[in-house]
Amino acid sequence: MLGFFTVAIVSWLSAHSLENALADLRDINEELDQRVEERTRELATMNQRLQAYTQELEESNAELDAFVHTVAHDLKGPMSIISGFSELLIERSHRWSREKIQDTSRRIKRTSKKMTNIIDELLWLASVRKQKNIDVEPLPMDEIVAEAIERLQEMIAAHQADIIVPALWPVAVGYAPWIEEVWINYISNAIKYGGNPPRVELGATKIREDDGQSMVRFWIRDNGAGLSEEEQAQLFTQFTQLQMSRLRGYGLGLSIVQRIVEKLQGDVGVESKPGQGSTFYFTLPIADTDDHHILQSD
Repeated sequence: MLGFFTVAIVSWLSAHSLENALADLRDINEELDQRVEERTRELATMNQRLQAYTQELEESNAELDAFVHTVAHDLKGPMSIISGFSELLIERSHRWSREKIQDTSRRIKRTSKKMTNIIDELLWLASVRKQKNIDVEPLPMDEIVAEAIERLQEMIAAHQADIIVPALWPVAVGYAPWIEEVWINYISNAIKYGGNPPRVELGATKIREDDGQSMVRFWIRDNGAGLSEEEQAQLFTQFTQLQMSRLRGYGLGLSIVQRIVEKLQGDVGVESKPGQGSTFYFTLPIADTDDHHILQSD
């Protein structure tokens, strides 16, 4: 009888030890599964970051190539003109009349100014891309537009342009220095490519996007020749594609506009028909009460 109890006790202890061992194994497996799952998530996150960094490098390299191409393409022509006229002045000025010398000097000055404008635009593109955190706030659009028009007074007077501005503006959120540059580009293009004389009308409309977000669409309408659908498709392009899509001098300035507005969570576009002028626009989020925050850009 004692032997029977001894065997039973040994069997119970063996079974109990086996259950404990199995339980320990299950705990170990669960812990291993958790560690593997955590490590997999960490690797996935690292892979996403690596992909994003790789994409950023590819975009930076593509933009650097485009930057070099634009500098070479846009500055080579003016440099050749300046060089040519300068050589003519050196070689022939002693035979030229005062009027001829002044005319040649004015051409050199105009070409130098064009080069300066190109360099300023390239610097604008670089600065907009570089800035990550943007301090956005409700925009005093009347003041911004007035400042843009003041900066363009010489051009407005030279073309005898009629600029029509609304008395009131809806309040949108953005970054004032950038939006002033947007208006500079839009207004100067409307004057250059408007009618004779140019009639330029500015305005704004509250809209609601498909996702339900309330926006303000700011627009500028000219009385120029208008644009075909093919021409419109070439206007707003990424900077890396500018060398393939030059259209009557619009390219670089509108690339700046596009980059600025997209960084401010808006959109850009144009509506036009040949013979009926063009309306260029950009959208910005409508302002809430006391709306002021830092916008983190990609």
